[in-house]
Amino acid sequence: MDKRPESDTTIITEEINELLERLKFSEDEAVQVISTNGDKNIQGFESWAVGKIMAIEAPNREAMYRVFRSLWYTKEDIDFVALKEGVVTVKFGYLEDQSRILNLTPWLFDRCLFSMLPFKKGKDIESYEFCLSPFWLRIYNIPIELMNSQMALDVGNAIGELVAID
Repeated sequence: MDKRPESDTTIITEEINELLERLKFSEDEAVQVISTNGDKNIQGFESWAVGKIMAIEAPNREAMYRVFRSLWYTKEDIDFVALKEGVVTVKFGYLEDQSRILNLTPWLFDRCLFSMLPFKKGKDIESYEFCLSPFWLRIYNIPIELMNSQMALDVGNAIGELVAID
């Protein structure tokens, strides 16, 4: 393999640096922005969520993505981006879709919980807490005279952290 002497490498580096210094953009090139979204109402990271499948063995991610896409009925396509340690960024096209899907939790895939939280800009992946997930509970056989808001609050707080009552 032919190697250039160190002085030749230095000369080439200097030439490239000189060319880069002379590189200038015209006023039109500096201002022009081209959108590839057309008329779509695609929102930014505000409509994203971060999720993690709570499974011992990693599931087939593509199958999981297909199942959730078919269940969620969103206005726009959803993009799933796999991150480290089984964490997935779920990119919804609309904030309304993200809110609706998060409000319909818990979601299961292959009998495993898929825990999702809203994406927060600047938050490290390690700081998301997937160990808690809200569940909707219905309690039977409470005497009619005790069916009131206070009883719902008392029972909910006895079970765990209460998010909302119906």
